[in-house]
Amino acid sequence: MNKLKILILGLISSIIAICGCVEEGKSIHVWTGKGIKEPLIAVSKDFSEKENVEINFSFVGYYQMAKLVNKTNADVVIAPKEYELFNVSTIEILEKKGLIKDCKPFIKRIPVIVVRKGSDISSLSDLNGKRIAVVNQSKYHHPGGCLGIEIIKREKINATLIFTSSKNLIKVVKEGKADATIVWLDTIKKDDAIKIIPIKGYELQLYIAVINDNDAVRKYVDYLLSHKGEFEKYGWR
Repeated sequence: MNKLKILILGLISSIIAICGCVEEGKSIHVWTGKGIKEPLIAVSKDFSEKENVEINFSFVGYYQMAKLVNKTNADVVIAPKEYELFNVSTIEILEKKGLIKDCKPFIKRIPVIVVRKGSDISSLSDLNGKRIAVVNQSKYHHPGGCLGIEIIKREKINATLIFTSSKNLIKVVKEGKADATIVWLDTIKKDDAIKIIPIKGYELQLYIAVINDNDAVRKYVDYLLSHKGEFEKYGWR
């Protein structure tokens, strides 16, 4: 019977192993960010059961990934090549190190504006003069939590910032304490009380990069690419 094991590696990463009765040495180690964790584990579990391959994960920040990944601890990396908004270039750094055997575009993480149903806000320009809920990163540090602040800075939006935790961003908007917030689409649960407005130009494109090339890895990468629709159910595109 397959089971899920969660192992803690120091303070840096968490590793999740999807195990079955696999042949010795038939395993794949994947490094990626925490945002994709839920759908990736679900899709990978299906592959693991069908192909009798053990899948292990390290979920870490993209900066750490660029420093820690090497040929002995990674087979596949799922990360952005370059994301200017966060000054992230994980895949590019690994390419310069000569670690990447192959790289293909995968899925995108979509930033959105969230407002109350009936709001007249429909674009970033409409946020000028409004109250925008953002994450207080010094108090409630959260990976990717600086999304709202960074877009506001980049677009030079003149607004009143309402600081809160990442978990309360949408709650603050629904309660009328803020007019809008900016979050990732995949973090939002279905809610008829809110309106979602996609933000173009700030999508986070993820790539699948192969570090150690073998038949199992190739099958796994092809499986993920052919099952992108499963990730769309979680808000990825």
